[in-house]
Amino acid sequence: MVIGDNSLGFETGLLTTAMGIMPHLDPERALDMAFSLDIPFWPQLPNLSFNEDTYVQTVAGFPGAEVDYEGLRITFDEGRFYESLEEYLSCEPDSDYFAMTPEQSATYGGFLDRAGDGFPALRGQFMGPISLCLMVKDSEGKPIIYRDDAREIAIRHVAAKVNRHLADLRRVNPRSFVWVDEPGLEFLFTGISGYTAESARKDLALFLSLVEGPRGVHLCGNPDWDFLLQSEVQLISLDAYNNREILMGYRRGLASLLARGGAIAWGAVPTHTNLLDEETPVNLAARMEELWLGLEEGALQRRQIINRSFITPATCCLVNPDLTATVEKAFGITREVRDILRESIA
Repeated sequence: MVIGDNSLGFETGLLTTAMGIMPHLDPERALDMAFSLDIPFWPQLPNLSFNEDTYVQTVAGFPGAEVDYEGLRITFDEGRFYESLEEYLSCEPDSDYFAMTPEQSATYGGFLDRAGDGFPALRGQFMGPISLCLMVKDSEGKPIIYRDDAREIAIRHVAAKVNRHLADLRRVNPRSFVWVDEPGLEFLFTGISGYTAESARKDLALFLSLVEGPRGVHLCGNPDWDFLLQSEVQLISLDAYNNREILMGYRRGLASLLARGGAIAWGAVPTHTNLLDEETPVNLAARMEELWLGLEEGALQRRQIINRSFITPATCCLVNPDLTATVEKAFGITREVRDILRESIA
């Protein structure tokens, strides 16, 4: 299979990065960890404050959205939505209205201060539009994903947030990219009546058409992979540790992603204490080698896969009893797995 031009604009070659959500309470320590990997990322710290919740940071500025800090939820007020809609729609997509500010994040200012052009790239993230629309509910408890009016505005809102975030990062490092977290894709077609696969496909296509730069999606779960792989997504970040056997069945779709210039961030290192304690860097590298061998499709060879691959922790984790220790250990092991895999192809 012929591999297309790299849509990211730089060589991935097993570079390391990680998910943005971190269990830390100390912003400086979280930044230290984010900058310990090849591609630094903007950390989000929901254990520190509900302001740090990715949904909250993404929904900021969306008309009719109200953040309930006591109930830890986001609600939608239809009246306020229509009252503010005209003014909202007058905002240019690249305006400061959609900018992330240090007041909205304990780490954002520090991340930009530390970042620079010397890194292979910088990476940002927001919540994806489908997951956001599943989370935000109206006064009757109904997700706005069922509302055609609010859902389309939400799709465009997330795209504007992503594009402005990307512009901020690219002023510091022109190779920067942003992916969206879409945990809702795992549950999209499991009991959600009234929102069809065709609607979801159109909504995802609209969102991807609005996003600048490499179009990336991160998910830790096990969604309808065909749905995602048949889209115009150019970068997929996934949990390869827990979904290895499932992914084997999608080698044609993954190969097609790489053939059209895409890349894959393989979540190779578990971040849950009970899983990580049972593994070694050598074992984890061997698991990735086995997965890649099983994914070879036609002329797509192991080296081609590796050339379009990142290595990451498998998931974020906020629930370990040790809070941060296992996650930080996983970051270190991620670097070791990278080195072992690079040696194997030297």
